[in-house]
Amino acid sequence: MYMSKIKRFFQKFGLKQLYACLAFALPALIFAGYFLSKKGNILTVDLGQQYVDFLAYYQQNLFKDPSKLIYSFASGLGGSMLGTDSYYLLSPFNLLLLFFPQKFLPQGILLVISCKIGAIGLSAYLVWGKKYQLAKEYVLAASFAFALCGFVVANNLNLMWLDSLALLPWLQEAIDRLLSGEKNHLVLITFLLWLTNFYTGYMTLLFGLLLYLLVGLATNREPKKRFWAYFKGSFFGSCLAGVSLWPTFLELLAGKTDADVSWKLNFQFPPYQLIAKFIDGAYSFHEMSDGLPNIFISSCFTLLALLFIFNSQFSKREKLARGLLLTFLVLSLSFTPLVLIWHLGQFPVWYPARFSFLVSFYALNLALENMDREPVFNLKQKVLAALLGASVSIYLSINPDKLEFIRQDGQVATGLFLLASLLFILFIYGQHYLAGHYALLLVVSEVTVNLIFSLNAISYQENKNYAKFEANVNQATSYLAKTDSSLYRTEKSFSRSDDDPFTGNYYGITTFNSISNSSTSNLLSRLGYVHNSNSYTNQGGTLLTDACLGVKYYLEPNYSYDGVSAAQRMPYDNLNHRADLNSYYPIKQFKQISILKNKQALPLIFASQSGQKKVKFLDNDPVHNQQKLWESLGLSGQLFKKVKSEIKLTNLKVNQSNPLVFKKANSAKPASVTFSLTPKSNDSYYLQLPDGFDFKNASLSVNDIFYNYESRDGQIRLVNIANQNKKSKIKVTFNLTNSTLDLTGLIFWHFNNSAFKAGIKQLKAPELKLKQTGLQISSQTFKSQKKLWITTIPYSKNWLVYDNGKRVKTSKYAASLLAFNLKGGKHQLTLVYFPVSLIAGSLISLVTLAVYLLLKKEQRI
Repeated sequence: MYMSKIKRFFQKFGLKQLYACLAFALPALIFAGYFLSKKGNILTVDLGQQYVDFLAYYQQNLFKDPSKLIYSFASGLGGSMLGTDSYYLLSPFNLLLLFFPQKFLPQGILLVISCKIGAIGLSAYLVWGKKYQLAKEYVLAASFAFALCGFVVANNLNLMWLDSLALLPWLQEAIDRLLSGEKNHLVLITFLLWLTNFYTGYMTLLFGLLLYLLVGLATNREPKKRFWAYFKGSFFGSCLAGVSLWPTFLELLAGKTDADVSWKLNFQFPPYQLIAKFIDGAYSFHEMSDGLPNIFISSCFTLLALLFIFNSQFSKREKLARGLLLTFLVLSLSFTPLVLIWHLGQFPVWYPARFSFLVSFYALNLALENMDREPVFNLKQKVLAALLGASVSIYLSINPDKLEFIRQDGQVATGLFLLASLLFILFIYGQHYLAGHYALLLVVSEVTVNLIFSLNAISYQENKNYAKFEANVNQATSYLAKTDSSLYRTEKSFSRSDDDPFTGNYYGITTFNSISNSSTSNLLSRLGYVHNSNSYTNQGGTLLTDACLGVKYYLEPNYSYDGVSAAQRMPYDNLNHRADLNSYYPIKQFKQISILKNKQALPLIFASQSGQKKVKFLDNDPVHNQQKLWESLGLSGQLFKKVKSEIKLTNLKVNQSNPLVFKKANSAKPASVTFSLTPKSNDSYYLQLPDGFDFKNASLSVNDIFYNYESRDGQIRLVNIANQNKKSKIKVTFNLTNSTLDLTGLIFWHFNNSAFKAGIKQLKAPELKLKQTGLQISSQTFKSQKKLWITTIPYSKNWLVYDNGKRVKTSKYAASLLAFNLKGGKHQLTLVYFPVSLIAGSLISLVTLAVYLLLKKEQRI
């Protein structure tokens, strides 16, 4: 009885609709199920250290204050958010996050990624189901293989790239229909590819234009007409996306990218090593950062894709075109000039071959087309399949290049799936009525095994730690927002990520963004802040930089833990120990966080005591540069002075030519070097760590407090070791983890607090009280002599400055910050951020839409 009801349900529902639902649900549920079995912990690497913060910011401000998605002071010292929006946030799937409280944001992200993966499977199934006259089981198997291909498994954490995969099959359909002279949605698909993520959108459209389309035109009877139709559709679709593309393009031109590349005619790795990527679980943390391209699509479809070589239903011209296209895509994975073309002229930092999903997509198309034209494989195809299977098995078992991601469980699984695939090709395909079901079960099984093996190779952060951080930091910043409505910056002595200001809802200094402002990064790196190519962090700050950059409040851990259970405690990651925080005043204490006030903090706009705009900074010399900053503001006094220290060695020998190079006397015993000094005042003291120092070579402790800063780009850094420690002995100890230690360039500095406070007092006259409303900053009415006014807002032509309602000419200070001159008298300042590029991009989109609709009405396109 039950079986008859089920049968009637499927007859009523329809097998076609059932398979379409499975195309979405099967990959989505398998992916989500894996992470649900891991307590839903999905945050890892950039997803946990960057994207989750952007998504939290998006969630907080999309409807509450959308102006913050145009410009934000949470992005480093401040900057346009338009390029960031275009790259990270414009996917319509992100709207699902609005239904989740912020503390459950990781769970919301898991839902978003799962839905994107389901959409990839559904799109591929619907397009391929119409394109190929095959049993639905084959199409479902292929769509599942694409939805969870090696690229998706390896890059699911880069969720902003996945929309392009869901749109790629529809681009294929649009081009197919265009080549056939039928109506198509090329304009819409092009627009969506640019809008959802311009980076992978570019790759997808490049594939469509230069590769898929040109191969199609090679066998088309009206190539010129079809190419012109494609050009018009692509042009209108691209111009429609002007609202996001134009601002992003201008930001990239204005210095958001700053990398030198070399267009060498070489291979980044031997192409034959790609064979190893067909093994189940061919993934690891190293593969994520600097490995081989991820092109896994299952053993079965890999073999089927290559059998078109001996398919007699393909003409020689078709075989040549498809073979050249496949060869070009494979070579693009390793040949340097092609790698650069696919990646917008820059080598990818982490996540290699970000266009590899196109290789998987085309290979699956070849496999389906081969099956569509060949009801039963011929002898040549079967022999080729057997030889390929044997070759792969031998290579993987020998592993001649000793690739670390090839593991025994993956070798065994791959061997078994290869045998099962050969069984299908040699004896089952076209010869048994259950062949489609067999192929579906085989592909789903192997792709699932690959997912499990691959993701088990990397680690994940716990969602509860993100929730604790979000709750405690937002508690503190919400208090500050209620008690101080002025414009200021806040920082912390701990961090969860470099994008904490986005999650914590405060204006800080740190940022981590692939579209970062190079001039701001250069300024902060020269002042001593720890940085790399696309991030900078609060580590390295001093009393001077805190004051000049307007860091008015500091958050630090409350270690008392009064009334806080062990399960509720927030982990304090990346602690930035600063003794000079003792000179800041505690104003509020929560259960896990204390708030300190920096009374020396300047407002974000202050008057210089000189008219000097240029500052001669040196690379990698923060003490010199901070002194030059001080002098450029018209202030006198030497802030930093060298102090001597005593040295005590334990199991170490000193290099005869350099007293700061040490070597273990006995390699089997622990070794350390201790520098001691006794401050003669309560001023701040800083240790200058040389740029060659790496915390992997030695640990650092100050009076038994361990400092474990992360190592980024090599640079000199300042570590605050004493404040309010007059006549107290300070011991700085390095415990070696290697046999040698080079501390060349290590210096101890005494900071002149009295001169510093006197100078800051001059800069505070008059002290502006700034208010921010949307994209506008305003001050109170004040009196001032003729002076240069400096802001710690990154320079942009979009910032318009008005004094008493009249426009004031702006300029650059220190080659990076906004500055302007005021005459003597009464003033009332208003700064307005006018997003010219967004307005221009919106006009491009609107005009394009109007022209397109008009031409379509006249049936001219």
